[in-house]
Amino acid sequence: MHQLHQGISKSANEILRETCDRLGLVGVSTHSFRRTALTQMSSAGVPLRVIQEISGHRSLQALQRYLEVSELQLEGAIASLSF
Repeated sequence: MHQLHQGISKSANEILRETCDRLGLVGVSTHSFRRTALTQMSSAGVPLRVIQEISGHRSLQALQRYLEVSELQLEGAIASLSF
């Protein structure tokens, strides 16, 4: 199954690269789409263990390297505290 996944990923990556080249887009990759999807799931409140299962990361530490935290998220977290 791993070889099949690599073949599919490679094809998707090649298609995306060719499309981005034609459109003049820079910095776009299947990796950036993956990072965005994982970050969106996290922002939507999907539990990290569920995201880990979907993404196939072996550890939460590995997954967390993919997740971006925005200033808006930080401000929202701080604002949720009641003093």
